[in-house]
Amino acid sequence: MTVATQVKQTYGNLKGALATIQTYQLHHPNPETKRLMEECNTDLQAIIDALSIRIKEIEQEEQQFKGF
Repeated sequence: MTVATQVKQTYGNLKGALATIQTYQLHHPNPETKRLMEECNTDLQAIIDALSIRIKEIEQEEQQFKGF
């Protein structure tokens, strides 16, 4: 498995984790827990955004890795 494949796989896993946290946040009755999950969402989204930039860099450096 190439580094590009691993990075893209990690990106997909993180997007899935973000969706799960968002679902839990919507359905959790405790306001403090919702606030903590919102913080997690923000942090995780920042990581996903940074990883997305890195994927674009990898695709530009190595054309064979282009595309999700």
